[in-house]
Amino acid sequence: LVEDDSMLIIDNQGLDPESMRYLFASGDRCDVLLQWIRRLVVQSMSKGVIPVPPPILTRVFQELSRGIVNAKDICRGDR
Repeated sequence: LVEDDSMLIIDNQGLDPESMRYLFASGDRCDVLLQWIRRLVVQSMSKGVIPVPPPILTRVFQELSRGIVNAKDICRGDR
């Protein structure tokens, strides 16, 4: 269990205006957000914020990728 159960929610107010402009101008916002999340996970891992073994981190990336693939399939009507 987490000792501090107050979780921060990321919303668009947490992004700087330049990042928001980039996100809205991009052709695929989901891919941009996925890359930002991946980068934050890797940075947090290297700083010790997320102290998990590599196999767990690999699974995190797999699940993120599966989620994006499933979302795109739904949007295309494949599922």
